[in-house]
Amino acid sequence: MQLYLSIAPYSDFHLSVGEGHQLHVQEYGEPSGLPVVICHGGPGLGLHSDNCRFFDPNRYRIILYSQRGCGLSTPHQLTSNNTDYLIADLEYLRQSLGLEKWSLCGASWGATICLLYAIKHHRNVASLLLRGTFLATNSDLQWIYGADGAGAQFYPELYEQFAQKQADVKSIFALYQQQLNVDDQIRASHYAKLWCQWESVLSQSRDCPDWTLNCPQHGLNMARLMVHYFSAQCFIEEQFILNNSQKLAHIPIWFIHGRHDLVCRFSAIQKFAKQLHAQLLVLDEIGHGVDSQVYLSAVRRAADHMYIKLSRDQCKG
Repeated sequence: MQLYLSIAPYSDFHLSVGEGHQLHVQEYGEPSGLPVVICHGGPGLGLHSDNCRFFDPNRYRIILYSQRGCGLSTPHQLTSNNTDYLIADLEYLRQSLGLEKWSLCGASWGATICLLYAIKHHRNVASLLLRGTFLATNSDLQWIYGADGAGAQFYPELYEQFAQKQADVKSIFALYQQQLNVDDQIRASHYAKLWCQWESVLSQSRDCPDWTLNCPQHGLNMARLMVHYFSAQCFIEEQFILNNSQKLAHIPIWFIHGRHDLVCRFSAIQKFAKQLHAQLLVLDEIGHGVDSQVYLSAVRRAADHMYIKLSRDQCKG
């Protein structure tokens, strides 16, 4: 199954959301179609136009945006940048577009934002399509960055380089938070590369992607944002999503997850999906990255099924 063809956005603008921040927003597809907003990963990746290719442009109104401090959103700073702000920004975007309800699609950290938004604004959510979902618990952070986590067990020599002799996850975050924000840009960029290399190895089983070499400032900005959020456990209470799952019970949810995901634990999502009676598509021998044809096809197929489900519900209504 191929992705839908690349298309140009019919709308491209910046939305002022307060505290000096402006979000970069693009809209694709059919303006009168079913609205779906795509929440990108990271934190800090920024929107990627290829993500709209999962959705039929003749049926969906596809909304992409970059979260505070990344992509073409401005400014690139950590001030007034936490999870509460991101959720408020998403709700303000919905209101600004004049939408009563919309669906949300997200991967990894983007899936976290979708779930947090749906918990707070569940009456405005038609459905969720989530892949490689990150639940933002302490166990999830240990899984990615801890000495006993999956990555450290599969890539011990690379983990040693990443951890820089720090004894625990809290110390690793403290070290990177300090080094990424020093005035010495060469030193800061060095630590950004170490951080991004570890992320790339876990998500794609290979070394640092080209963009961190061709655009080191992008890698530095993403590393700063990730450490900013993860050192504060994403600015949410421990087990927050799991403890508030009852607010998601009425929402149609599709989970897509690679069984061999070294970034986001499959076992946690399997249990969560069962609890919610949600659809769960398990991809055997697939990791976190969406760069395989199996993963790409699975997301597009889920998006097509979501449209059918929502269209039927509208007819019944």
